[in-house]
Amino acid sequence: QRHPRAPQRRRPSSMAGFVQSLGLQLVDVANKPYDARQLAPSDVVVLYFSAHWCPPCRQFTPNLKKFVETLQSTGDQSMKVIFVSRDQSEMDMWKYIHESHGNWLAVNYAGNGRDQLCQRYGVSGIPALVVLNQVGQPAVPMQNCVGAVMSSVQSATTNVLKTFFDWRTASGALAAPAADRCDLLPKGTRVGVRGLSGAAELNGSEGEITSFDGSKQRYTVQIGERCVALRAANLLQLAPVRLRVAEGVWEDARIADVDDATRELVVRRAGEAAEPERMSLQSSDSLRLMPGTRVVVQELSSEAAKRWNEHLGAVVEYDEDAGRYLVEVAHETRLKIRSQNMRLCPLC
Repeated sequence: QRHPRAPQRRRPSSMAGFVQSLGLQLVDVANKPYDARQLAPSDVVVLYFSAHWCPPCRQFTPNLKKFVETLQSTGDQSMKVIFVSRDQSEMDMWKYIHESHGNWLAVNYAGNGRDQLCQRYGVSGIPALVVLNQVGQPAVPMQNCVGAVMSSVQSATTNVLKTFFDWRTASGALAAPAADRCDLLPKGTRVGVRGLSGAAELNGSEGEITSFDGSKQRYTVQIGERCVALRAANLLQLAPVRLRVAEGVWEDARIADVDDATRELVVRRAGEAAEPERMSLQSSDSLRLMPGTRVVVQELSSEAAKRWNEHLGAVVEYDEDAGRYLVEVAHETRLKIRSQNMRLCPLC
């Protein structure tokens, strides 16, 4: 169930001003008007010139969709595709969108916006991609973009990330601060290291996250005087939790480990020398996660929500009445989730 979030003031982006200056009317996949002021300074805007009647376009579109979905699977929602239809009718355009596209934006079929963009960027053949910089100019050579998508999706995920990282850098889009992203472990998070084979001596060590490298999908972790780059899969949040010790009485504790066999959390109470306790994340009547804790959403079944499965989100609060956690899974998107539909480890 989606929980509406109170509107927040967003810093206007140069791209929003560019779209408005051209008088472009954008619509979302449901054909509802899209306000360009929703574009953020961290968004990378890509114009996609294509048509259903074009065989090369029909061949390329699934690859572009896979490219975007690969980014989204890592938690990066910042690539904004704007479809510029060259279809022969509005009906053909919407048939193409519903059959083949992702959750992208589109230039309204009515008016001269589509022709205006073709002229502006010298588009004479399709499919064509234009990665825009912050003032609406091509950020990378147009002739390279389609090929870059094709080659990267046919190889490793890291190639998709590298291609998009290069586009982001060229476009001048701002990287979203890690502290503001619900899909990353924030700087300063205490973590335990586990599951390493190449540097097994670090397993069981504790450290603190200092940064995240999006191009390599690695966290930099300070362990004593040593800095190491680690995948999320090798990290366990040593997150603070609350334990109920009596009716209405809760005490502070912290996650110390997780049992790989039973998936039970090993929890240590604050200020006590007692043996750690084993708790299930599903025991929300006796264990509560604190706001800000990152969790992986899993096994959601509804059509509206299952797209967030295997995404990292941030706990906002626990809803006592609903018996569910409110979890932020993306900017301005929150879901109410049962504890059995969340996990703390592995993080990917």
